[in-house]
Amino acid sequence: MERKTKRLWIRMSAQDAELIKQKAANYKTVSGMIWDAIKQFDDTGTKRKIAALNGMIAFYKKYQQDLSWMGGNFNQVVKRANELAIDNKLTVPFFEDALFPQIMELQKLLAAIKQEQHQIAKRLTR
Repeated sequence: MERKTKRLWIRMSAQDAELIKQKAANYKTVSGMIWDAIKQFDDTGTKRKIAALNGMIAFYKKYQQDLSWMGGNFNQVVKRANELAIDNKLTVPFFEDALFPQIMELQKLLAAIKQEQHQIAKRLTR
């Protein structure tokens, strides 16, 4: 085992020193706690995680825009179908029996996608 002969001197406030002592309470020495922290800290991994998170945020924003666009178009289609049904250019039974069930399914699907997206975003930003 290599002998430890090097020292690292750092300056800190009394509060910082107390905080380090508190954090090191479960270790034999403060040095042991610091070595453990250094071994667990992976700067490269952290940078990769941040880059991945930024990529996910860009994807999330694009996906959110696309969903909003689809929702807007969907609302226009439903409004136009309703107008045609009122003007007797689209039969009410066709609207009620064919279009409306599909409209409801699409509406549920869009709501579910938005909810899942929200849950993912919450997990990513914790």
